[in-house]
Order: sequence, then C-alpha cells, then structure tokens
Amino acid sequence: MYSYIFYILTIMLATLFAGLAERYFRYNKNGEKVPHLFFWLLSMSVLILVMGLRSPSIGVDDLNYLRSYVYANSVGLGQYYQTYTTEPGFYILNRIIYVIFDDFQWLIIITSAFTVYCFYKIFANQIGNASLPLIVFMFATTQYFYYFGIIRLGLAVSIILLAYQFILNNNKTKYIIMVLLATMFHYSALFALILLFINIDYKKNIKSSSLLKLIVILPIALISIRLLVYPFITASRYQNYIETIGIINVGFITIIPFLILFLLHYNKFQHNKFYNFYFALFIIYVTTDMFSPIIGIGRMIWYVNISFIFLMAATIKVNKDYAMKFLFLILFIIYCIIYSYFAYFGDSHRGMFMIPYENILFEIKE
Repeated sequence: MYSYIFYILTIMLATLFAGLAERYFRYNKNGEKVPHLFFWLLSMSVLILVMGLRSPSIGVDDLNYLRSYVYANSVGLGQYYQTYTTEPGFYILNRIIYVIFDDFQWLIIITSAFTVYCFYKIFANQIGNASLPLIVFMFATTQYFYYFGIIRLGLAVSIILLAYQFILNNNKTKYIIMVLLATMFHYSALFALILLFINIDYKKNIKSSSLLKLIVILPIALISIRLLVYPFITASRYQNYIETIGIINVGFITIIPFLILFLLHYNKFQHNKFYNFYFALFIIYVTTDMFSPIIGIGRMIWYVNISFIFLMAATIKVNKDYAMKFLFLILFIIYCIIYSYFAYFGDSHRGMFMIPYENILFEIKE
C-alpha cells in the first residue's frame, strides 16, 4: 500500500512541477516559448531520482544487467562475448562505469537520467501544441515504469527520440547516424530506419497513399526479417522470439478506438508538422502492434509509442468544445491509470518487481 502511495506521489509531483513550468514559461532568444527551467528541472528530477536510485531488485532485468556488468569487468572481451550477446555500446558503457565509479548503481543512475532527460527534451518542444503537465502525466503512467530494468532499450529509444528532429528537418544523413548509434545499445533500433522509406512532407496534409504505403511496407519488412535474418540468429536469448508463430496480434484491437478518435480529429491536426509527424508514427505503432507475431517481439513499438501520448494530449488541445475537452481529459486519465496498474503493478509480471519499492537510501513497506 505504501509503495503505491509513493508511486502516486511521484507522478503527482512530476505533473505538478510540469504544470508550473508551463504556467510560468519564458521566451528564449529566438522568441520561442520554453518551460520555466527551475520547475521543469524539478519535474524531471522527481522521475530521475525515483528511477535512478532504485535498488537493482526493482525492475525486470536489473539483476541480469548486474551479472553482465560484473562479468564484463571480470573477464576479457572474447570470453565475455562467448557468454553474452550484449550490444557493443552497452558493453563499453559497462566498462566506463566500472573504471570511473566501480559501482553498478551508477549505471542505473546515469542511464535513468539520460532516458528521462531525452523524453523531457522532446516534451519541451511541444509547449503550445499540447498541455505539458498532461503529457508528463501520460508518460509517467503509461511508459515511465516500463524502463525500470529495461536499460538498453531505454537508451536506444531515447536516442531515436532525439533523432526525430532530423527527419522533421529532412536531414537523413544525421538521422541514419543517430539510428546506428542507438543500435549500439539495442539492435532493435534499426526498426527506426522505416521512416526513410516513406516520403512525407509533414508540413502538409499526409496523403492517404503515403499511409497505405507505410501499412504495406511494415509487414513486408517484418516478414523479410523473419525469413532472411532469423535463420542466422543462434543466440539462446533470442530463441523464444524466433519460435513464436502467427501473423496478427488480436490485442491490437484495444488501440482501434484511439485510431478512430485520432482520425476523426486529423483535419484539426494537419496544419501542424508535429501533429502530422506523430500521426504517422501512430500509424506505424498500430501496424507494428498488429503484425508483431511475425517476428515474435513487440518492443519496436516503443520507438513510436511517444506518438500515443502526444495525440491524446493534442486531441484535447484542438477541441473547441469545452464539454468534449473535459470528457476526453477524464477518459484519457482513467485509461492511463488503468493501463499503469495492469501493465506495471497489480498481478502483472512486472508487479512483482515494482512492489515494494526500494532504493539505495530506504525501503518502503508494501
């Protein structure tokens, strides 16, 4: 019970400070709105401290990361890779943390700070386009807890989030470099290259032909991976993914109501390049989730999952009917709370790692 109260207070404080950061915004030297730095840092720090100071027992994979960290710094490179298939960037990070700090906890602290910082950097760009406290609340309830113990993917997703600016500015070379950097921490980051194969001008209305092309390309790409890449994967850690069967994930139907809602509001989105961009990402999200059984893994959706947050917040922003604004706000908040409980707490698989909360300073009773 006390751990739940602690997590609720964490979300509430992060949301409150984000609201103050938006309320007392300022203009930068380019004349653009930016959140109030002090309150924005407070909001960010709340999430960083709770995630970064957690005990390695909190989070699904931290104990595995701890064993990998100890082994990486106990044996030579060749011997390490006879046992692990860790991405080279993460192996190097393990070594750097050991040389500088000689303490695994610093790996958790630094990766947590980087992950949360990158999300907040992207959120800050949306001031004026959507409610910042609502975005932070939705992130904290639906995505934040996922990265407890999912360190490598968190780093890769964070780098891809920063890379999206290059797609929006049509700088494909820098985007490719960022994707390759993200791949150094999680091989699944190559999934983000899908954006190079769709020609969309996000400053204009997205053509239905472009969306159709996207929907067709994705399953073909997943089938190609299944047929051309999987036969060469022999590492035991990936066998559960390879052995899965099926084509359609029926669970994707839970997203259909949101897709319909966003489609109904699309005409109100289309004059904003950010809305257009995140709408395209959401189409990728839905399509990937639908066909995820082809390759047996749904983690790729986390590279585009941020679109869900922005489109929910944007739907409220663009509505002129205050009654509808209030209705959507209540429905979205209820959805986020329910999602958070069943995905990360309660009787879920992750719940056994999240309760009771424990960090390097104190432990909270259940």
